[in-house]
Amino acid sequence: MSLLSIGPVRDPAAVTPGYRTYVLTLLLIVYIVNFVDRQVLAVLIEPIKHDLDLSDTQLGFLSGFAFALFYVTFGVPLARLADRKSRRDLIVVCMAAWSAMTAVCGFAANFVQLLAARIGVAIGEAGCVAPAHSIIADYYPPHQRAFAISVFSSGASIGIFAGLMLGGWLSELYGWRMTLVIIGLPGILVALLVMATLREPIRGMTLAPGLVAAVVPGPAGFREDIGRLVRRQSLSIIAVAAGFSAMVTYGTATWLPAFYIRVHQLPISEVGTMLAIITGLGAGVGAVAGGGLAGWLARRDRRWLLWVPAVATTAGTPLYVVAVMAPEPGLSLLALAPAAMLCAVFAPAALAAVHGVSGAALRATGISLMLFMSNILGIGGGALVVGFVSDLFVGAEPTLSLRYGLIVVLLANVLAVIGYLWASTTLLRDWQD
Repeated sequence: MSLLSIGPVRDPAAVTPGYRTYVLTLLLIVYIVNFVDRQVLAVLIEPIKHDLDLSDTQLGFLSGFAFALFYVTFGVPLARLADRKSRRDLIVVCMAAWSAMTAVCGFAANFVQLLAARIGVAIGEAGCVAPAHSIIADYYPPHQRAFAISVFSSGASIGIFAGLMLGGWLSELYGWRMTLVIIGLPGILVALLVMATLREPIRGMTLAPGLVAAVVPGPAGFREDIGRLVRRQSLSIIAVAAGFSAMVTYGTATWLPAFYIRVHQLPISEVGTMLAIITGLGAGVGAVAGGGLAGWLARRDRRWLLWVPAVATTAGTPLYVVAVMAPEPGLSLLALAPAAMLCAVFAPAALAAVHGVSGAALRATGISLMLFMSNILGIGGGALVVGFVSDLFVGAEPTLSLRYGLIVVLLANVLAVIGYLWASTTLLRDWQD
């Protein structure tokens, strides 16, 4: 039963361009809040480390693996629910939950309590992305999806921007605890707005009328549906490749604030502002531009959805190396800006490819499978690898040890490029719609 009496959209002709844009904008706001609540912890790592007396490995586990484990474990069954029940209602409940748990993080007195609250955030956020993608795909026809997904995906970068900016300044004014409370609570209001104004579309609404009935989920069980998706080889390869890309984007996003504070001795508010612009807005521009370019090229050949991320990642990785190894902050930030922009291109293009391979009936489940693998490697592996390598060298070089961790995680981009090129060889065979 729906949370509110506002009815579903059954006739595509009844959807005005303005309302379709509103839906995309509202889901973009949801995703922005998702990433603000997820990534604000990055700029708070240093004060939390000193207040709770934590190691870099503990912080990497807290920010990465523990979050990812619960995020992906709950992601697939919640996506399965989204393929059969109201996607809007699922987003509303999950958003209210993760926003409340973000605020609860501010009351943690030790590592275990903070870990438990972050797990709550992870479980709530697991019900956001897959149902949102499924709704977008039903409001936008196939030839417009790559751009629509790129707009939605830019919410990650905007959320990082807002999280770093607000986190840095609020932390200086009120401390890390009150920062988490202030950041967390507004998401509940956004959830209420979704409940009141977003209309659930029928599945396959943008397809030809004769095809809509074919996309309604049938009686097949969970194993059968997963088996259908796994047999489409390109989906699995894209998921792993995106996971390696995410190792770099999440690993660097988590640890760059601490890197500039420790290695270059910059104040937390200044770090938050600069990284908000570079890894937030800059990466958002890269995601939207890259998604738009990939979608435009894919009209001629769908494999461009994977070739564009391969080219962008190849170009961005050396710039990341320069940013990490530069002896002074000016040169480091100058190299970081284009690196972050190029390495953000992969997400919308790869997700658009997964949309096509999954098909309308299993789109949310297909997206969740990709997120399962990419987030285990990305959120789970990226931050933890950087923290672990940093602790290995902290005895010899306590100030510069983070530099080694960041260099090691960049190696994942090489594997990502190989994966995108490999998946492009089977994409056309596996494409559904």
